[in-house]
Amino acid sequence: MNNMKKSSLWMFTLLALLFVSGCGQQQQKQQQQKQQTTAETTTVAETTTVAPTPVSLEGDWKAVDFRDTVERTFLIYYGDANSRLKVTEAFQDIVPTLKITGTDVTYSYSADMNKYIDFYAEQNKDEYPTKEEATAILLGVREKKFGSFKHQTGTFDNNTKVLTATLNDGVLNEKAKTIVFPEVPNIFGVLPLYINSTDVPITYHYELNGDILTIYAEKTYDETGAHLVYPMKFKKVSDPKTN
Repeated sequence: MNNMKKSSLWMFTLLALLFVSGCGQQQQKQQQQKQQTTAETTTVAETTTVAPTPVSLEGDWKAVDFRDTVERTFLIYYGDANSRLKVTEAFQDIVPTLKITGTDVTYSYSADMNKYIDFYAEQNKDEYPTKEEATAILLGVREKKFGSFKHQTGTFDNNTKVLTATLNDGVLNEKAKTIVFPEVPNIFGVLPLYINSTDVPITYHYELNGDILTIYAEKTYDETGAHLVYPMKFKKVSDPKTN
């Protein structure tokens, strides 16, 4: 009888231990599954990037990272690194703007020309001994160039040496994702932001990523296969004013 009681007690204890062990294992398994699910959810959240919602093209846009545009442009014009650096530094603070109204696009900028005038005078000191002579020649070239433009206007302050200029009559085509200008955007009338100023009209393709608009003109040389890209990047600063 005692043996039966002992046997029953032993079986009861064993079953209890198995039950507790099973519950523990089940809880551990559930906890592991929960942790795995959490980890997978976290991984998906970390790796999934949501593309920013594009804004409307209509409105005002302000250039960003314009130094990159300047560097690409002057890579062709100036063979030595020192000259490229000086010209880049002279124009890196320029902030061109785009104004888009319907399909009409206007490109504008203001440029302090003092550093470039100093550079030009230094580069041409053998031909023009004084800075005054070099400045007069450079300003004469600028005036002549703006006189030849049909779609660009500019005013120059002789005291501050600041030029304010506008390129009009650009055309936006949202279906083709292009902006076409009748003349090449430039600085000071004499430094086109492209390989030359003669390939007109000039077509810029564009990409819109959130509130960042990137426009770029391209040039491919059939003889060498060289492919040049001239980008400009703009950030949306305001929408059209409504009455």
